[in-house]
Amino acid sequence: MAFLIISLIIMLIGLLRLKINKRSIIGGIFLASGLILSLASLFFELLNLIYLYLPSGDFATLIIAYGILPLIFLLVCGYFIFNSKTMRTKEGKSATAKLSALFGLNLLIAFPALFMLLTFSTKTIPQIIWYILLYILLIDIILCFLFAAYILYSWMSQMIPLQKKIDYIIILGSGVRSEEVPPLLKSRLDKGIEYYQKNPTAKFVVSGGQGADEPVSEAFAMRKYLQSQNIPNHQILFEDKSTTTYENMLFSKRIINEDWSDKEMPPSIIFSTNNYHVLRGSLYAQRVKLKAQGVGAPTALYFLPTALIREYIALLLHRKIILFSVLGGVLMLIIISLLPI
Repeated sequence: MAFLIISLIIMLIGLLRLKINKRSIIGGIFLASGLILSLASLFFELLNLIYLYLPSGDFATLIIAYGILPLIFLLVCGYFIFNSKTMRTKEGKSATAKLSALFGLNLLIAFPALFMLLTFSTKTIPQIIWYILLYILLIDIILCFLFAAYILYSWMSQMIPLQKKIDYIIILGSGVRSEEVPPLLKSRLDKGIEYYQKNPTAKFVVSGGQGADEPVSEAFAMRKYLQSQNIPNHQILFEDKSTTTYENMLFSKRIINEDWSDKEMPPSIIFSTNNYHVLRGSLYAQRVKLKAQGVGAPTALYFLPTALIREYIALLLHRKIILFSVLGGVLMLIIISLLPI
């Protein structure tokens, strides 16, 4: 019960933080973490009730704890590991294609390693090495847990209903190999068109520059596609200088400010990207003080694990306070455990 109360407090902190700032990533991760921990606490309470009150409850608990849960864990690890093979087949060999396999192997090693370490006393292993290993493994597992919380909040944030009236639809660019948009970028455009059909007076902002290996700018390819879908040219605003998501937001904001005529009432803005990218897009929108809500286009399932891991790493690098809090928090807990209290 104490664990459940702590979990609910964590969730409440997240809710209060989001009440102050609706786009707070820290608040969102607190909320999602508290929710996961609360559900885990309720699950183990249920397991305890099964053990105490059901006929053959001890056997059922044994099957769940030592059979079903480890099987689910192995299936999750296996999914991440073998997904990497699908990535290499469909996307080619690259460093990012190996991310899901590395994550799956990390899960497969870290959790059993921590369990084994805790079974050994500091008499078996030199004390300093034992604590160093404990520190590394705890950080690893906490970061894995926060990844699960990140995925949950990323999904939750996209469930928030949009405002009915939309004035501008920003489409975030992605790599192009010709004047035709690839499937990933097409899905972003189609998601934008979906909202345009409900708001026919809205204007598109196609945002994306030209990389060294791109024959045309991403904005050019996007405008061409929108024109082929019968979107009037005067409702397409062109931004072809950006090379990063930060610049997408910054330059699009400038274009919208120049175009918007009603200076007393701010425009209602959304941006369209892929579902795994919405949360980070919101971070950059917040950073440039652009009030815009993200909508996520569907992503191929084989691509999603790698994309989410990549986005999570980018989040940790962008919000270093999360990483430093984990590093410092674990170190503090270990130091406290060593004090002669």
